[in-house]
Formats: sequence, C-alpha cells, structure tokens
Amino acid sequence: MKITKLAIDRPITTTMLFLALVIFGYMTYNRLAVNLFPDLKIPAVIINTVHIGATPEEIEKEITDKIEKEVATLSGLKELKSFSMPDASLITVEFNNGTDPDKALNEVKTKLDLVIPDLPKEAERPLVFKYKLSDAPVIDLVVSSDKLSGRQLYDYVDREIKNKLSQLNGVSKIELYGGEEREIKVLANKKAMYDMGMSIQEISEYLKATNNKISGGSYINTNRVASVTVGENYKTANDIANSYISTPFGIKKITDFATVSDSVKTVQGKAIFYDATQQKRYTNIVSVSIMKTTDANAVIVAQEAKNLVAQMQSELPKEVSLSVPFDTSEYVESAVDDALTNIILGIIITGIILFFFLNDVRTTIIVSVSIPVSLMGTFIAIKLFGGSLNMMTLMSFSVAIGALVSNSIVVLENIIRLRNTGIPIKEAAIQGTQEVMMAVIASTGTNLVVFLPIASMTSSTGAFFKEYALTISAATIFSLIVSFMLTPMLASVLIKKERKPNSLAKLSIRFFDWLENVYEKSLIKLLSKKWKPIALFAAMFTLFLGTTQLLSSIGFEFQPPEDNGDVFVQIEMPSGTSVNASEKIIKQVESQINSVNGVQSILTIIGQKDDYTVGENFANIKLKLVKKDKRNFSNSEFAAGLKKKLDAIPKVIASVSTASAEDGAPIQFMLKSNNQNDLNTANAIILKELANVEGLLNYESSLRKGNPLIHFKPNNRLLAELNLTSLDIALTIRNAVNGIKSTVLKEDGKEYDITVSYPNSEINSVRKIEQLPIFTEQGVYTVGQLANVFYEESPSQIQHNNKVKTINISASLTPNALQGDVQNTISTLIENTQLPNSVSFSWAGNIKELNEATTDMMITFGIAFLLMYMLLASLVESFWQPIVIFTTVPMAMIGVFIFMYVFGSTMNIMSLMAIITLLGLVVNDDILIHDYTDYLMDKKKMNLYKATITAGRTKMKTVIMTTVAIIFGMLPNAMGIGNAGAESRTPMAIVTIGGMITSTILTLYLIPSVFYVIKTTFVKKYKKGYES
Repeated sequence: MKITKLAIDRPITTTMLFLALVIFGYMTYNRLAVNLFPDLKIPAVIINTVHIGATPEEIEKEITDKIEKEVATLSGLKELKSFSMPDASLITVEFNNGTDPDKALNEVKTKLDLVIPDLPKEAERPLVFKYKLSDAPVIDLVVSSDKLSGRQLYDYVDREIKNKLSQLNGVSKIELYGGEEREIKVLANKKAMYDMGMSIQEISEYLKATNNKISGGSYINTNRVASVTVGENYKTANDIANSYISTPFGIKKITDFATVSDSVKTVQGKAIFYDATQQKRYTNIVSVSIMKTTDANAVIVAQEAKNLVAQMQSELPKEVSLSVPFDTSEYVESAVDDALTNIILGIIITGIILFFFLNDVRTTIIVSVSIPVSLMGTFIAIKLFGGSLNMMTLMSFSVAIGALVSNSIVVLENIIRLRNTGIPIKEAAIQGTQEVMMAVIASTGTNLVVFLPIASMTSSTGAFFKEYALTISAATIFSLIVSFMLTPMLASVLIKKERKPNSLAKLSIRFFDWLENVYEKSLIKLLSKKWKPIALFAAMFTLFLGTTQLLSSIGFEFQPPEDNGDVFVQIEMPSGTSVNASEKIIKQVESQINSVNGVQSILTIIGQKDDYTVGENFANIKLKLVKKDKRNFSNSEFAAGLKKKLDAIPKVIASVSTASAEDGAPIQFMLKSNNQNDLNTANAIILKELANVEGLLNYESSLRKGNPLIHFKPNNRLLAELNLTSLDIALTIRNAVNGIKSTVLKEDGKEYDITVSYPNSEINSVRKIEQLPIFTEQGVYTVGQLANVFYEESPSQIQHNNKVKTINISASLTPNALQGDVQNTISTLIENTQLPNSVSFSWAGNIKELNEATTDMMITFGIAFLLMYMLLASLVESFWQPIVIFTTVPMAMIGVFIFMYVFGSTMNIMSLMAIITLLGLVVNDDILIHDYTDYLMDKKKMNLYKATITAGRTKMKTVIMTTVAIIFGMLPNAMGIGNAGAESRTPMAIVTIGGMITSTILTLYLIPSVFYVIKTTFVKKYKKGYES
C-alpha cells in the first residue's frame, strides 16, 4: 500500500527508477554468455592414467583396480565408472548433485596421493581434472596442404595457429588431430647392443642425465656475484649423435651403435576431410577443435575465432589452406535468435490481443510495458546467479509473458473499474491496487512455490532446469513490483480522463457485455440445482480419466530430437587393420555418404571411435548437412538411409546417429557381473535378441575384440635362478616395441620427445622379439629362452561400473521410433530372457536420466503442491478451500493430453517441466475470483449467491484476458516458428496452451459452483441462507 502510494505521488522518481532498471538490464543482456543449453556444473572428476604399451587387462589389474579401491571410499559418491584401454585408464568419479566440484576434485586428489606409490613406475602420473560438459568443440578448423609434409603441417599448426587461437578470450583448450608429430628417434642396433652388453634403458638414462643444465650454486667475490651452471641441453639431433657414453668396452660415440634421426612419431591415426561442395578430398590435414570455458559466450568465442582465421588467411604460406567446416555456434546463435524472435512476436501478439480487450491504447501500453521492464530486470538476475542466454532461460521468458502481464492486468482492470464508478484516478489507483493486492501476491506466491523447488531438484536433469526456474521466478518477482508501482503510477498519469470509445472499442465493449451476460446466465443455471455442479465435476473427472488413456499413444522419450544438421558415424573394421588399410575402407564409406545430396562436409578421424575406444581399426566420422530449409529430409532420416548403405560394405560395422558420442545414444543399458564368462554369454544372448526389436537403427556392445594378443608366459623357475621377474621381460619387450621416452629437445619454446628404441626391421616379428637380449649376472639370455609364446584374444577395453565388470549396450532409433516404446520392448525382452544368474541388468544414459528425472519431478510436484496448499490455506484461513482450488490441476491435464495427442507431441523432460509449471499458472485465476468473492461478502455484505455471480461476471474478462495473454505469448513457439531449437520449444508451448484452455473453463464454471455447493451444504451460515 505504501509503496503504491509513493510511486503515485512521485511519478518522476518512479519513472527514473524503472528507466535505470531497463538501462542496466540491457547492459547486462549484452554481457550474458550465449549457449544452446545451460552449462551444468556436474560434480564429477576424471582420472586419466597413461601407461604406454600396457594391455587392457594389465591396465585394469595394475592401475584401475587400485585407484577404484581407494576412491570408492569417498563419501557422497554417486557413481564410479572406469575404462581400461590399451595404454590408458580413464576413471569417472561422479558425486551427488549439490557437491562442490572443487571440493570433490581435492578429495579425489587426496585419495589418489595414497595409491600413486603402488602404481607401475613406467606409468605416467595420473592427471586429475573436473568433468565439463562444455568441452565439446565450439568450432572445428581444417588446415590442409598439398606440398608440405605431414610433419611440417602439424608443426606449423602447433606453433602458429594453435598458439594464436589459445590466446583468445574464452578458449579453454585446443585439440589437434591428424598430421605427423615430430620426434627425435635414437634407433639402437640390436647386435651392437648385445656385443656391448648394454640395454636401451641404459642409453635412455644416459641421454636424460646429459640433456640437462644443473645449478652449480653462486660464485661470490668482493666485486660481484655470479651464478654457476653445469651441463648443456640438446639443441639438434646432431648434438645427440655426437654424444659419448661409457660402455663395458670403453668410450663409444652414440653413432657407433645407434642411428639418430629427426623423424616423426609412429602414426596410429589420420585425419581426412572431404569438402562436398567442391567435391575435393584432403588427406594431408590437421583438424583443430576449439573448446570454450564454462562461462564463455559460445557465439562470441566462435566469432572471434573466425575473425582471427580471416586475419591469418593473409599470413598463411601459399601451400597452406585454412577453412571452417564445422561451427556449432551457428546453430546456437540461430536457436537463441529464433527463441528471442518468438518472445518478441509473443509480446507483439499479446499487445494486439490486449488492445482488443482493453479498448484503449493507453491501457494497452500500460500493461504491455510491464513485459520488457520485467524482462530487463530479469537479465540482471540471470547474471547474478551465473546463468546464460540459452534455450531454457529464453523458454522461461515465453512461459512468463502471460504471467508478467497478468498481475498488471488484474491491477489495471480493477483501477479502471473503480474510476468508472466516479472515484478520482489517483484514489482509484491506490484503492484498486489495494483491493487486489492479496490476490496478486497469492498468485505470485503460488508461482514461486512451484518454480523454486524446481531450482533445488537433485537429479542431473533437475540441475538442467535450474536456470529455467530461477529465471521465471525472477521475472515473476519483477512483474509483482511493476504491478504495484509502475502500473498504478502510469494509470494515474495516462488515464485521468475517460475517452469516448471509437467504433472498434464499441464493438469490443458490446461483445464483452454480451459475453458477460451469457456467462452470467449460464452460471445462474449451473447454480440453480445442487446436482448440476456435482454432475459437471463428475463429467470433467470422467473426461480426465478418459484422456489419461491417450498417454499410451502419446509416447515417452527423454528429449525431443533436434535437427541441427549433424550426423555422426562410427566405423569398426577387423581387429589388426592398419591405418593405411583403414583409409582404403573409409574411401568406400565416403563414397556411400556422397551418393546422397545434401552433404556439406565430412571429417574423418582414423584411430579412435570415441574417447574410450581407440585403435587403428576404428574411425569416427562427423558429417555436416546443408541447412534444414535447403533439404527435404531430416538428419535422422538421412542417418537411417546411410545406415542401410554402410551395412552393404564388407568387413565394416557401422553405427550412424544424430547424437555425438558425448551426447550418448538414446537407448543404453548395462549388463554387470564379476564373472567375465557369464558376461560374454549374456552379451551374445542379448545381441541376438535385439535383432528382432523394431525401431532400432543400429546397436552395439562395448565388448569387442581388440588387437591380437601375443602372450609371453615366463619360465618362473629359470627367472628365480637368474634373480629376474616377469616385469624384467615385460619392460624389455615394451621398451623395444614402443620405445622409451628418454627426454626432450627444446626448440623455439616447443618440446619434442627424444625416444630410444630398436629399428622396426629388428622387432617386426615375434621371432625377432624372442631374440631380444636380457642381461643378467649369470650372462646374457634372450626373451625366447626365458618365456614361451602363446597367441590369445584381448578385449579392446574393459569397463567397470561401481567396481563391477560391465558391458554397455547402446542403440540409436529409426526416425519414427519412440524411445519409450523401444524401452518397453527391451524391458519385456530382458524379463523373458534367461541370463546367467550372476548377470544383472540396469538402464543407463538417457533412460536412466529420464527415470531419475521423472522421480525427481514427481517429488518436486509433491513439494510444490504442499507449499501451495500451505500458502493458500494461510491466505484464505481455511483447510478445505485450497483443496477445492486444486481440482483445477488434474482437470487441466484434459487439455494437456488432448493437445499433445492431436499435435503429435511426446511426453519428455520439456513437457514434464511444462506440466509442473502449469501447477502455478492454473490456480491464479481461481485465486482471483475466490478472493473477490470473499471481498464482496466481507466488504459489500453480499450473500454467497450474489457474490458468486457478481465475482464471476466482474472477473470473467480479466480471467480470459490473462489466459489469452499466456496462450498467445506461447503461440509462436507452439507453431514451431524458427529453424533451430523448435523441437525443444514446441512441447512446452503445446502443454501450456492445452492446460490453460481447460483450466480457464474450470475457473469460470467448476470452481465457483463447487465452492457454492460445498458452502451451502456443509457450512452452517451459508446453509441457512441457501434454505431461506
């Protein structure tokens, strides 16, 4: 009351206050980060340990098991996942939501310090870092050359391009693929080493010791102080070649027993780029992936990178070309722009509709101005809670448009009504605001008690909606402030005099007068007999039960698939396939891809399938299609057609999806057992059964054969006699095959590895490996004398989930298949399939997230429901009246289910969130009418019957106005306007519109009549009045 009077008495001060809010809000808007979806700060830590030359079994036993055992004792642990791969162990430690990521990182590091002494000495020190969803590339560059060698090209990109890009604001890291990385190789002659009685390990240690500058302290005399250093770093490969070493047979020059070459690392992968627009294939390329920091603006980072690329074009050598074939920021920018466009359209359409209701440009401006003012204030709130402009925050704006104007509509409508009774405008503004103040506060409160619990949801999906909830809460609070200050102030200034209505206004007035009369008569008929409201309630409840049957036809999925033009292909070739052989097969794959029009770019990385599956027989292909409006098929339809084509290529197992490996396949589940044989059996059974499941585009298991395993089984008795262990044999073989990273050569600020090994010609067969020497106190023995050779199979990786051996099976869907339907089919399949007793089944990935999110949302719904009840009970001072108001909520689902069925929307996390949001919206109009009914009875001394009829007639226009404002504010999103992100926006809009339509009918008829029947039946004072 006081704040409203102050705003009306000080109009200039109030104007300046809100003008400042708008200015600072706009400034904040320009500084907000732009992302497709909120950047989730998942409390997860990655532990990456490299052990070159180790098999998955060795990695599991020597590294993964030891780290898991120690880390598993941490408190607040949600899930522990590990991947034991050739040469590396990758462990993900995920904590419960709400855990501080920095605290989690420190706790993991503390545990890791305890286990590091037990890890193999040959393994590198584990790298520990926080998991970040924003590590997906914002932009991919391709640097190519027809004249430079692979080494020259990689070196140029690493020195020049990567260095410049790394200096851009918002760039977290840059990854390079392809090319050939420089390496200084010291290749020892096996026979010469044998004759000298020395191992390559000794050569490595010597190089490491001599490639060093060591401080000799400080030299001090009476005049000055000088620092002393001893030693010299290698500057060229010739420095190494000219080095001398002491051997059992005297001083030798390195070149006496080894060849030193300035070469490249052994090629285990390759990058290939195909430009479909120019029909040109580039085989000598380096792909540059740019990742942004969590708080960076993806669009700005990409734009600055492209600006830098444009500058570098003139500086590039003539034989080098640079292009930007993949730019995810374009889709992000388009999605955000489309969402903003829909918001603006919603505001304009809402303003036009309000003009039809209000019949006056002045009142339309007063109500409409509440939207941008509230939104500008909300931008400041987004910045304060660390949010960004993304699909969720912008979607909350669309939902909030109607809610933002509803408070101002209620206040302004009451002010105009009082002014029309002859009350002076200033007094009408103060009194009108005061009369509806409790109703407005109650409706705002019901919104807040719904949205704030959403912000505290504990699941990962719940965290995804945190910014949505906080944004809409902030917007609601600002709309409350606007309705109590700006709206009455503007009303007192702009509508001092009543203007004569024009012809359009007269038409509108006549229409609403007619509508009010029709409504009043129908409400009178409804209240004429007690059985009529009861019959209406029974009919609506029956209709509600009937529409729930539509759920089986609506279908369930985690998230609506979006067509961003990306398609991802993962290729698996026979184990042991070399890079060169893989490249030949990839040519056939590219040929099939190019047989379909609409492909823009193809980037192939040979040597890895994803972050966890590596090997020369794997390839990961990223496709970019032309924009959606330039093709007549979706990316999912393209993926389905491509899958059929790739299945025809011999010796190729292809997986095609519209989701990247980081996003995960829509269908994922796990088979778990510590009995590997039982796991293998279960895996074979399930894969056979999945062939009969409809709706699966492709499916695969994480259990696959790795490269052939050559197993050296040592003679333990002989080893004991020679005072050796299996480790001595393993190190001898590993050092010979993979080489020893001895030290580095520093040149122009860059470091290049210096490795010591044997020439490939001396170790390229098992027999030659058997001839490797091992020096002992009793003499020289060969590997073949100390161990026997066996040939076995080895897995490409070993997975654990919470320390239990796990197989992950994933699948993508055909274009028209629904995730929920396929999930139910697989669930039935698992129930009817006899698996080994030790094997357990559990869902993973999106389905697991959906199950957790559904549970989380139901709990949130219950909490919001309880808080709303407590709030309403306090406001109306009644235990039973809020229960009657709540009948609107399930009844509103009638429109939700019908609209979802008619418009082909699915039940997903977006539509579920819209349903929870409806909980706060649908009761607002009920509160308005109920509060005004009580006001008429308390202040105007009307009886229940007359107050019910009068309140309904008086507030009917306001109820319809607020509902129409919400509906038309969401209409652009419901129509799917915009090419980018419409798939996510549309379900929320459809749910909101459907729910608001049915809830409005209930508000105008069911709730007032039910209240009337209950009060006249069970409340003594009303019962007497009714009987009389």
